[in-house]
Amino acid sequence: MGDIGIFEIKAILYMMNRLAYFVVLLVAAMLAGCTSHAPSAAQFMNVKKNGNSIALGGAIWTGDVHHGTYRYESDFTDKENAGDFDLNYFHRFNSVVIGMYSVNALSLNYVTGVRSQYFALQGWLGGAINAVDHVTPFYGGLMLIEEYPVTDNFRVGLSEHVSRNAYDVDENWGGICCVAAGFYNEFGAGAYLAYSNFSFEFRYGREIDEPRNRFYFMANYAFTFGGKSSRDQNLLRMISPASK
Repeated sequence: MGDIGIFEIKAILYMMNRLAYFVVLLVAAMLAGCTSHAPSAAQFMNVKKNGNSIALGGAIWTGDVHHGTYRYESDFTDKENAGDFDLNYFHRFNSVVIGMYSVNALSLNYVTGVRSQYFALQGWLGGAINAVDHVTPFYGGLMLIEEYPVTDNFRVGLSEHVSRNAYDVDENWGGICCVAAGFYNEFGAGAYLAYSNFSFEFRYGREIDEPRNRFYFMANYAFTFGGKSSRDQNLLRMISPASK
Protein backbone atom coordinates (compact mmCIF):
# COMPACT_ATOMS: atom_id res chain seq x y z
CA MET A 1 0.00 0.00 0.00
CA GLY A 2 1.42 3.35 -0.99
CA ASP A 3 2.12 6.34 1.21
CA ILE A 4 -0.99 8.10 -0.11
CA GLY A 5 -3.24 5.19 0.96
CA ILE A 6 -1.75 5.09 4.46
CA PHE A 7 -2.19 8.83 4.77
CA GLU A 8 -5.85 8.59 3.73
CA ILE A 9 -6.52 5.82 6.29
CA LYS A 10 -4.90 7.88 9.06
CA ALA A 11 -6.96 10.91 8.03
CA ILE A 12 -10.19 8.88 8.13
CA LEU A 13 -9.35 7.41 11.55
CA TYR A 14 -8.56 10.88 12.85
CA MET A 15 -11.87 12.25 11.59
CA MET A 16 -13.76 9.31 13.12
CA ASN A 17 -12.02 9.90 16.44
CA ARG A 18 -12.93 13.61 16.35
CA LEU A 19 -16.52 12.73 15.40
CA ALA A 20 -16.83 10.28 18.30
CA TYR A 21 -15.46 12.93 20.65
CA PHE A 22 -17.99 15.46 19.34
CA VAL A 23 -20.86 12.99 19.74
CA VAL A 24 -19.89 12.32 23.36
CA LEU A 25 -19.83 16.04 24.10
CA LEU A 26 -23.14 16.55 22.31
CA VAL A 27 -24.86 13.76 24.25
CA ALA A 28 -23.47 15.11 27.52
CA ALA A 29 -24.72 18.58 26.65
CA MET A 30 -28.16 17.23 25.75
CA LEU A 31 -28.41 15.49 29.12
CA ALA A 32 -27.15 18.53 31.02
CA GLY A 33 -29.30 19.69 33.87
CA CYS A 34 -30.17 16.44 35.64
CA THR A 35 -28.49 17.50 38.87
CA SER A 36 -26.27 20.30 40.12
CA HIS A 37 -24.69 21.56 43.32
CA ALA A 38 -22.12 24.20 44.24
CA PRO A 39 -18.61 23.17 43.08
CA SER A 40 -15.50 22.67 45.19
CA ALA A 41 -14.00 25.76 46.78
CA ALA A 42 -10.73 24.01 47.68
CA GLN A 43 -10.04 22.79 44.15
CA PHE A 44 -10.76 26.22 42.69
CA MET A 45 -7.98 27.53 44.95
CA ASN A 46 -5.68 24.60 44.21
CA VAL A 47 -4.82 25.25 40.56
CA LYS A 48 -1.37 26.78 40.11
CA LYS A 49 -0.66 30.05 38.35
CA ASN A 50 -0.61 29.50 34.57
CA GLY A 51 -1.32 25.82 35.17
CA ASN A 52 -4.07 23.24 34.80
CA SER A 53 -5.90 20.93 37.18
CA ILE A 54 -8.12 17.88 36.74
CA ALA A 55 -9.88 16.91 39.96
CA LEU A 56 -11.85 13.74 40.65
CA GLY A 57 -14.15 13.29 43.59
CA GLY A 58 -17.69 13.46 44.77
CA ALA A 59 -20.24 14.83 47.17
CA ILE A 60 -22.80 13.28 49.48
CA TRP A 61 -25.44 15.15 51.42
CA THR A 62 -28.23 14.62 53.87
CA GLY A 63 -31.04 16.64 55.34
CA ASP A 64 -34.36 17.81 53.93
CA VAL A 65 -33.92 16.52 50.38
CA HIS A 66 -36.77 16.49 47.84
CA HIS A 67 -38.27 13.01 47.70
CA GLY A 68 -41.80 11.88 46.89
CA THR A 69 -44.57 13.55 44.92
CA TYR A 70 -43.40 16.70 43.20
CA ARG A 71 -44.80 19.66 45.11
CA TYR A 72 -46.23 21.46 42.05
CA GLU A 73 -47.29 18.62 39.73
CA SER A 74 -49.00 15.45 41.05
CA ASP A 75 -47.96 13.34 38.05
CA PHE A 76 -44.25 13.91 38.69
CA THR A 77 -42.00 12.47 41.38
CA ASP A 78 -38.99 14.09 43.05
CA LYS A 79 -35.82 12.06 42.75
CA GLU A 80 -33.14 14.22 44.34
CA ASN A 81 -29.86 12.34 44.66
CA ALA A 82 -28.06 11.76 47.94
CA GLY A 83 -24.66 11.90 46.24
CA ASP A 84 -22.87 12.81 43.03
CA PHE A 85 -19.63 11.99 41.24
CA ASP A 86 -17.73 15.13 40.20
CA LEU A 87 -15.12 15.76 37.53
CA ASN A 88 -13.47 19.19 37.48
CA TYR A 89 -11.12 20.90 35.04
CA PHE A 90 -9.54 24.28 35.78
CA HIS A 91 -7.05 26.46 33.94
CA ARG A 92 -5.53 29.48 35.64
CA PHE A 93 -4.10 32.45 33.77
CA ASN A 94 -2.49 34.80 36.29
CA SER A 95 -5.42 35.64 38.62
CA VAL A 96 -8.22 34.41 36.32
CA VAL A 97 -9.52 30.83 36.57
CA ILE A 98 -11.74 29.25 33.93
CA GLY A 99 -12.98 25.69 33.55
CA MET A 100 -15.90 23.34 33.85
CA TYR A 101 -17.17 20.58 36.07
CA SER A 102 -19.36 17.62 35.32
CA VAL A 103 -21.80 16.00 37.73
CA ASN A 104 -22.23 12.25 37.23
CA ALA A 105 -20.65 12.64 33.76
CA LEU A 106 -23.92 14.21 32.56
CA SER A 107 -24.46 17.79 33.73
CA LEU A 108 -21.95 20.29 32.37
CA ASN A 109 -21.29 23.46 34.35
CA TYR A 110 -19.03 26.26 33.20
CA VAL A 111 -16.88 27.95 35.83
CA THR A 112 -15.02 31.23 35.88
CA GLY A 113 -13.65 33.52 38.55
CA VAL A 114 -10.74 35.46 39.98
CA ARG A 115 -8.45 34.62 42.87
CA SER A 116 -5.48 35.80 44.87
CA GLN A 117 -3.43 33.90 47.43
CA TYR A 118 -6.04 34.44 50.17
CA PHE A 119 -9.35 35.35 48.50
CA ALA A 120 -11.39 34.28 45.49
CA LEU A 121 -14.73 34.72 43.77
CA GLN A 122 -16.02 31.92 41.55
CA GLY A 123 -19.20 31.66 39.53
CA TRP A 124 -20.75 28.74 37.62
CA LEU A 125 -23.59 28.29 35.14
CA GLY A 126 -25.40 25.35 33.55
CA GLY A 127 -28.66 24.63 31.80
CA ALA A 128 -31.38 21.98 31.51
CA ILE A 129 -33.22 21.11 28.31
CA ASN A 130 -36.52 20.34 30.02
CA ALA A 131 -37.51 22.26 33.15
CA VAL A 132 -40.61 21.50 35.19
CA ASP A 133 -43.27 24.25 35.24
CA HIS A 134 -41.59 25.91 32.24
CA VAL A 135 -39.38 28.00 34.52
CA THR A 136 -36.04 29.44 33.43
CA PRO A 137 -33.93 26.32 32.70
CA PHE A 138 -30.64 27.71 34.02
CA TYR A 139 -28.85 27.08 37.27
CA GLY A 140 -25.64 28.37 38.80
CA GLY A 141 -24.33 30.59 41.53
CA LEU A 142 -21.61 32.67 43.11
CA MET A 143 -19.16 31.75 45.86
CA LEU A 144 -16.76 33.78 47.99
CA ILE A 145 -13.68 31.91 49.23
CA GLU A 146 -11.17 32.81 51.94
CA GLU A 147 -8.07 30.63 52.32
CA TYR A 148 -5.15 30.57 54.72
CA PRO A 149 -2.04 28.52 53.81
CA VAL A 150 -0.82 27.03 57.09
CA THR A 151 2.22 25.43 55.42
CA ASP A 152 3.38 24.95 51.83
CA ASN A 153 1.09 21.90 51.51
CA PHE A 154 -1.58 22.34 54.18
CA ARG A 155 -4.39 24.88 53.62
CA VAL A 156 -7.64 25.74 55.40
CA GLY A 157 -10.46 27.77 53.97
CA LEU A 158 -13.99 29.10 54.28
CA SER A 159 -16.68 29.65 51.67
CA GLU A 160 -20.03 31.40 51.35
CA HIS A 161 -22.36 30.79 48.42
CA VAL A 162 -25.72 31.60 46.92
CA SER A 163 -26.95 29.30 44.18
CA ARG A 164 -29.79 27.89 42.14
CA ASN A 165 -29.46 24.10 42.21
CA ALA A 166 -31.05 21.47 39.96
CA TYR A 167 -32.28 17.98 40.77
CA ASP A 168 -34.10 15.15 39.02
CA VAL A 169 -37.88 15.15 38.59
CA ASP A 170 -39.31 12.07 36.88
CA GLU A 171 -42.74 11.14 35.64
CA ASN A 172 -44.43 8.42 37.65
CA TRP A 173 -44.56 6.04 34.67
CA GLY A 174 -40.77 6.30 34.32
CA GLY A 175 -38.40 7.79 31.81
CA ILE A 176 -34.88 7.88 30.45
CA CYS A 177 -32.41 9.63 32.78
CA CYS A 178 -34.35 12.67 33.97
CA VAL A 179 -37.54 13.68 32.21
CA ALA A 180 -37.25 17.16 33.67
CA ALA A 181 -35.23 19.21 36.13
CA GLY A 182 -36.57 20.84 39.26
CA PHE A 183 -34.82 23.76 40.92
CA TYR A 184 -34.37 25.29 44.36
CA ASN A 185 -32.58 28.41 45.57
CA GLU A 186 -30.01 28.09 48.32
CA PHE A 187 -27.55 30.07 50.39
CA GLY A 188 -24.94 28.64 52.72
CA ALA A 189 -21.42 28.47 54.06
CA GLY A 190 -18.70 25.89 54.43
CA ALA A 191 -15.16 25.08 55.46
CA TYR A 192 -12.44 22.89 53.98
CA LEU A 193 -9.09 21.29 54.68
CA ALA A 194 -6.62 20.68 51.88
CA TYR A 195 -3.31 18.84 51.92
CA SER A 196 -1.35 19.03 48.68
CA ASN A 197 -3.88 18.01 45.99
CA PHE A 198 -6.41 16.32 48.32
CA SER A 199 -9.29 18.25 49.84
CA PHE A 200 -12.21 17.58 52.18
CA GLU A 201 -15.09 20.03 52.52
CA PHE A 202 -18.14 20.45 54.70
CA ARG A 203 -20.91 22.78 53.57
CA TYR A 204 -24.28 23.82 54.98
CA GLY A 205 -27.07 24.94 52.65
CA ARG A 206 -30.38 26.56 53.51
CA GLU A 207 -33.13 26.51 50.92
CA ILE A 208 -34.59 29.98 50.37
CA ASP A 209 -38.07 29.05 49.12
CA GLU A 210 -38.84 26.35 51.70
CA PRO A 211 -37.56 25.56 55.23
CA ARG A 212 -35.12 22.86 54.10
CA ASN A 213 -31.56 22.30 55.33
CA ARG A 214 -28.84 20.26 53.62
CA PHE A 215 -25.44 19.15 54.87
CA TYR A 216 -22.83 18.44 52.19
CA PHE A 217 -19.59 16.46 52.44
CA MET A 218 -17.14 16.66 49.52
CA ALA A 219 -13.80 14.97 48.83
CA ASN A 220 -11.58 15.57 45.78
CA TYR A 221 -8.12 14.74 44.51
CA ALA A 222 -6.47 16.79 41.77
CA PHE A 223 -3.89 16.00 39.11
CA THR A 224 -2.06 19.25 38.36
CA PHE A 225 0.30 20.03 35.51
CA GLY A 226 2.09 23.17 34.45
CA GLY A 227 2.28 26.44 36.31
CA LYS A 228 3.99 27.51 39.50
CA SER A 229 2.79 27.22 43.08
CA SER A 230 2.78 30.18 45.46
CA ARG A 231 5.88 28.74 47.13
CA ASP A 232 7.72 28.57 43.79
CA GLN A 233 6.74 32.15 43.01
CA ASN A 234 7.98 33.37 46.40
CA LEU A 235 11.31 31.57 45.93
CA LEU A 236 11.64 33.13 42.49
CA ARG A 237 11.05 36.59 43.93
CA MET A 238 13.72 35.98 46.60
CA ILE A 239 16.25 34.86 44.00
CA SER A 240 15.39 37.60 41.51
CA PRO A 241 13.46 40.52 43.06
CA ALA A 242 13.00 42.09 39.62
CA SER A 243 11.21 39.04 38.21
CA LYS A 244 7.44 38.94 38.04
